Amino acid sequence: MVKTALRLHEIVEDIHGLEAELAVLEDRYGLLSPDFYHLYKTGELDQTKDFIQWVGYYEAKLARQSLYREVLYEHLRRLRQAEGRSSLRLLPEAVPAGGA
Repeated sequence: MVKTALRLHEIVEDIHGLEAELAVLEDRYGLLSPDFYHLYKTGELDQTKDFIQWVGYYEAKLARQSLYREVLYEHLRRLRQAEGRSSLRLLPEAVPAGGA
């Protein structure tokens, strides 16, 4: 279970890092990423360097969120099996060496 917890921690860190990059672009252009992404994918925006990068960050975030849900659901399934009770015991994770 420690491996799953560390993996969840790493995925959450990745998502936060991507959100920080997205926030810079959202502030710069005054659009939230889902709205920008829709406009870009429908061809209403040019393919500038910033926009291509923005799409990359946003799609990476969506992929990491999907992976997070998969890993989390498996982790919760294991916890439910191990606990054998109605409430789950979630404990704070130790931050890996070199982490924030």
